[in-house]
Amino acid sequence: MTLRCVVVTPERTELDREAEYVSLPMFDGELGVMGGRAPLIGRLGFGTLRLQTAAGPERYYVDGGFAHIEGDVINVLTGRSTPIDLIDRDKAHEDLDAALAMSGATPEEAQIRETAVRRARGQLRASS
Repeated sequence: MTLRCVVVTPERTELDREAEYVSLPMFDGELGVMGGRAPLIGRLGFGTLRLQTAAGPERYYVDGGFAHIEGDVINVLTGRSTPIDLIDRDKAHEDLDAALAMSGATPEEAQIRETAVRRARGQLRASS
């Protein structure tokens, strides 16, 4: 039984693929999805979206967002989706260093810092 995985960013539909299996980077861990799964809406984390397609495995970095699963369709709404091969590991290291150096004096600054750290760490994990 195949699934349809659709990844949408604010700019456009980034991906629309048939897959046998999809692994989503949820906010609190990973979620594996196969055909026939119960409906779900969940919050995505910063990490790797994995698809097992007829052509082979595919991996993408997703920048948080939400996943909606209903029937055999997975809709991923994210701020950014990037094929893993296009992630610059050195830039991700620089982004992490910059994020760790940010001020967290106010609650707003602390939240911005935490998001930047999670994003950079997610890119580093994805590119490994």
